[in-house]
Amino acid sequence: MTFEIQTHGKGATGFHRTNTAEFWSVEQRMGGEAEKPNPLELLLGSLTGCMNVVLQMVAHEKGWTDVNSEFHARGELDPRGLRGDAPVPPYFHTVTLDIAITGIPEAELDFVRREVGRRCPVHRLIEQAGIPIHESWHVR
Repeated sequence: MTFEIQTHGKGATGFHRTNTAEFWSVEQRMGGEAEKPNPLELLLGSLTGCMNVVLQMVAHEKGWTDVNSEFHARGELDPRGLRGDAPVPPYFHTVTLDIAITGIPEAELDFVRREVGRRCPVHRLIEQAGIPIHESWHVR
């Protein structure tokens, strides 16, 4: 599988085009429009979106037909790294996830959590970068 994206940047705004979608990213603190997400928000959205897709794959494999999820993600970083302070990394120091799921048996929650973490490319990328991911999973 290959994925591609083209980005055109002007100031603190980026316009992105894939084979199937177009979207914007901005940095509001540098003059970007407030109603568009910044790249770090998009990264968190990529994480939760990817986890949801893998969750649905696992649900389909198990024969669960009406699985829904709600994700809340928070990434924390020290802004000094973005400003060029060399000893401070410019990326998230931690990512915290709260995931609520309906439509799966509560006894299967740990299995689902492990499978999603193991199979989600974005989750694995963040994890392999050494960024701690703190997760709280719940069945509603």
